[in-house]
Amino acid sequence: MIDSITSVFDLKESEVEVCVEQIKNKTHHYYIKLRNTGGRCLKCGTYTRKIKEYRTRTITHSIFLNEKAVIHYSARRFICPECGSTFFESNPFTSDYSNVSDKTVKNTLDLLKNYNETFSSVARKVDLSVSEVIRIFDQHVQPKRSRLSKCVGIDEFYFSRKAAKKYALMILSLDKGYVIDLRRDRIKSHLSSYFRNIPNEEKNIVQYISIDLNENYRELAEFWFPSAKVCADPYHVIKIINNALNEIRLTVMRRYASNKRSDEYYLLKYQRDLLFTDVSYDTFHTPKKNHHFRYHISDASKLDMMLDLSTNLKEAYHLKEQYMYFNSTDMDDSEREDFLDVLIREFIASEIPEMMSVGLTLSNWKKEILNSFDTYTRKDKKGNTYTTRVTSGPVEGRNKYIKIILKLANGYSNFDRFRNRALYVLNKRQGYSETVIANPVAKKKLK
Repeated sequence: MIDSITSVFDLKESEVEVCVEQIKNKTHHYYIKLRNTGGRCLKCGTYTRKIKEYRTRTITHSIFLNEKAVIHYSARRFICPECGSTFFESNPFTSDYSNVSDKTVKNTLDLLKNYNETFSSVARKVDLSVSEVIRIFDQHVQPKRSRLSKCVGIDEFYFSRKAAKKYALMILSLDKGYVIDLRRDRIKSHLSSYFRNIPNEEKNIVQYISIDLNENYRELAEFWFPSAKVCADPYHVIKIINNALNEIRLTVMRRYASNKRSDEYYLLKYQRDLLFTDVSYDTFHTPKKNHHFRYHISDASKLDMMLDLSTNLKEAYHLKEQYMYFNSTDMDDSEREDFLDVLIREFIASEIPEMMSVGLTLSNWKKEILNSFDTYTRKDKKGNTYTTRVTSGPVEGRNKYIKIILKLANGYSNFDRFRNRALYVLNKRQGYSETVIANPVAKKKLK
C-alpha cells in the first residue's frame, strides 16, 4: 500500500517512514513523514540529525486534474549542536516554503501553455484559487524580448476598449516564426525609445521589415533600420482597394434602397462578395438555382448584372482586378515597376474619388510595394525550407490567437501580464523558470 502511494510522489519506499491515504469529501489526504536523513546547518555547515520539533505543513498537490489532493507533511526542524540555529529538512514536495507543491506548479504552467485555457479554468483543474494561479504564472513566466531576425513584421492589434491606448503592437520574426515582442502602444516616441535600446549589431541583421500602410512605422523603420528594405504588406494594399470598391457599391445600393425587393438591391446587398471573389474558380461559371431569381444562374452572370448597374462600379471593379493581376503575376523588376506606374495613372485618371484616393496611396507607397515582391527563405512545421514573398501574413495569424486569448479572459487589465501570457503561448520554445523570479507585474495595472 505504501509503495503504491509513494509512487504518486516519485518517492522510494525506503525514503518514507509514514504514508497514509484518506479520502474525505472527495479530497485525497496524504499523511506523510519522511525518514530522518539529517541535514547540514545553513549557517555553519555542521551535519546533524538532532530534532527540535515537528511541524505539519499542508501542501496542495493537484497532480490529478479535477481531483483534490492535499499532503499533510510532518516536517522535521533540526537544531545545530554547534551554533544553535534551526532549519527544516529538505523535502521533495516543494522547493521553497510555499503551500503548493512543485508538481502542482509545473501542472499549472503546462496548462497555461494552451491558448484555450484561462487563469480561471486552470484554477478549477488544479484546485487552486485564481489569484494563486496568477501568482504562480507571474513568478515563473517573464519572457524577455527575442532576438531580431532577417525578416521582421510589424502590425498593431486591438487590446482593450478600457485601456488608455486601445491598440498594442506585435513584432514578429517572419523567417523564424516566433513573436519577438509585444508593445503596450504604437506611439512613435515610445517605439523610437524601444528601438534605440536594441544594439546596432542586432538591428543590422534585419534585411526586410513588413508593415501596413502606416506612415509612423515607415519613418521608424527607415530611421532605425537604414540597411533594411521597408515592404508594404500586400494584403493591406488589397484591403484598401477593396474598401474603396465597397464604398462605391454602397453608394450605388442606396439608389435602390426604396425598393428592397428589387433585383438591383438584392444583387448589391446580398451578392456583394462576388465583387471580391476569384473568378477563375470553375464553380463561378456553373449555373445554380437561385431563390431570388427562381431560375438557374451562375455567379459570373450575377456579377455582370451587378456591374451593369453603374459605370463607376464597373470601372472600379476592373481597376481592382488589374491590381490583383499585378499582385499575383511574376514579372521582372523593370516590367513590374512600369506596370505599377500605369496602374497608378489609371486609378487617378478614373475621376472616381475613392479610386483616385487609392491611386495617390499607391503612388506614395510605390517603393515599399515593389520591395514587397522580394523573397526570403523560411521553414515550415516539418522543417522543409521554402521561398516566400515578404508579407505580414504570419502576423495576422498570430493576431487570431491573441484575439482568442483576450476573448476567453474577457480582457486583461494588466498589459505586462497579458504580454507574458501571449509570448508564453505563441512561442512554442518559450519555457518558464523553475525558480521563483521577482514579480514586477503583480501590482502594475494598465492606466
